[in-house]
Amino acid sequence: MIAGIPDIKTFFDTLDECADCKFNDKFAKFADYLSIAKIEDTVFISGKPVSKNVDYLSDNVGQEFFEIILGGNDSVTVVIRFTYKQFPPQKTVEQEEFMQVFSESVASRISVMRLSSQYSFIYNNDIEFGMHNQNYLFARFDEMFTDGSATRYSVAFVNIKHVNQLNRYFGSDIAGSAIKMFGAKLNSFADESRGEFAVHLGGDNFVVVVITSRLPELEKFIASVPVTLTYGGDRFEHIFNCRAGITTIRSNHRFGNHVMGECSQAFSYSKKNNVDIVYYSDAINESNHNNTETLTRALNENKFLIYYQPVISLQGKPALHAAEALARWPLDGKIIAPQEFITLATDSGIVTKIDFYVLENVCKNIKSWQEQGLSIVPITVNFSGRHLFNAAIADDILEVIDKYGVDHNLIGIEFSEPDFTQRMPVLKNVSHTLSEAGVLVTLDKFSTGQSTLTLLHDMEASYVKIDADRFDPEDPRGRIIANDMINLANTLGYKVICEGVESQKQADDLLMCGCNLFQSFFYDKPMSERFFVSRLQHPEYEVENSAAVPDVQA
Repeated sequence: MIAGIPDIKTFFDTLDECADCKFNDKFAKFADYLSIAKIEDTVFISGKPVSKNVDYLSDNVGQEFFEIILGGNDSVTVVIRFTYKQFPPQKTVEQEEFMQVFSESVASRISVMRLSSQYSFIYNNDIEFGMHNQNYLFARFDEMFTDGSATRYSVAFVNIKHVNQLNRYFGSDIAGSAIKMFGAKLNSFADESRGEFAVHLGGDNFVVVVITSRLPELEKFIASVPVTLTYGGDRFEHIFNCRAGITTIRSNHRFGNHVMGECSQAFSYSKKNNVDIVYYSDAINESNHNNTETLTRALNENKFLIYYQPVISLQGKPALHAAEALARWPLDGKIIAPQEFITLATDSGIVTKIDFYVLENVCKNIKSWQEQGLSIVPITVNFSGRHLFNAAIADDILEVIDKYGVDHNLIGIEFSEPDFTQRMPVLKNVSHTLSEAGVLVTLDKFSTGQSTLTLLHDMEASYVKIDADRFDPEDPRGRIIANDMINLANTLGYKVICEGVESQKQADDLLMCGCNLFQSFFYDKPMSERFFVSRLQHPEYEVENSAAVPDVQA
């Protein structure tokens, strides 16, 4: 690598290397501006690199890493690994002071100006996609509002539809390449000469800012975006279509957050109503505002109910093994299922409060059931990926459990893989902390994201969940994939729970693959507390399964 040119890559193994990182008071104050995981001073002696650690500045590592190699002279190379928790590239008093301290810490061999210019580029760009990122988006918003050009433009939050299916059929590498192709085409669609631009927010989410008169062209473009894929030596064309929430920048807009908030509302409406293109309107705003207020009021008044869906074991005699706690919202005489309000809860941030509401009530119920002399099975609670932006989330969870004096091994915390793909280092720390405390950790929607093998290697969890429709029993290739995936998880010490089984034949096929835990309407639907207590009292099931496995310890 040429000295001075950034080598950007994810660098999760730095977490392990920095397990014992320390930082002194001189550097601690800068941790909130830029977390440096490690600095290596590599000196070339007789043509061979010899490394030594110069300083550990912070053990508060963030969600993603990149690596920069800088050369002060021909004999010294300094490798700096950063997290993406960064201060803005504009020179501030803190940055100036940081630059001085940083320069002193690695002596005069590093050109601080070189670091600053490289950092500014990295701060504003997604190197892997070759596109601008969210930092650039909001910096441009500020420029547009300052120079008065903002009202010429409209903004679209764009999400590629059905990426999970592509990932399922062809694997994460091909799906990832296809998303990058889409990003490149969206980037080309934006006319930079007219001030238009596109940014990659992460995963399959993008934002494009275009001259308002070009919105019909944008609609036509995102309705059908062809990308060329190579699979098994064959090349073929795949057509991406998208869902978008769009708003036109108006004179009453002042900040980028306001604009993106309207795009988010329009996008949420599009998902809820299964409409691909939705423009923000006052009616949507009023509807979302009223719904958010209603949802918040229901939570504050303890109106949510907790339902429990059993997980049954077919290992030996079929019996209750565990259960998942699910929030239900009684409204206007009906019970509203999570899929009908979870998007609103997530967009508004209320979802984190709902998660803790469920956890508190589960802990209360477990304590009550124990006092009644019932034999309790572990209960898992879903936690949104939004919690992973809270570094203290594991401690907060343990505090609630301990407040009610519940045995840690009776509580499980469930994270969904697509929610945490971008926060894996944080999840890794959370999963280790909870598991060490005896809390069960479950990885839901396993194998639907782009991180399956990394998950199996890095996470500390008790269970992984897969969807039955992830594998077609009639498909020989699907059977092989199912068998290998389940065997790999089992070998690494995970218990595999299969969701969505629709027939005993399907269950028998999965049993033969090594999965003996099932959570499905086929066996038991989510049930209210009263009916779940009855299930605790009578935990055995009358299920005939031709492929039942021996009665051994699960």
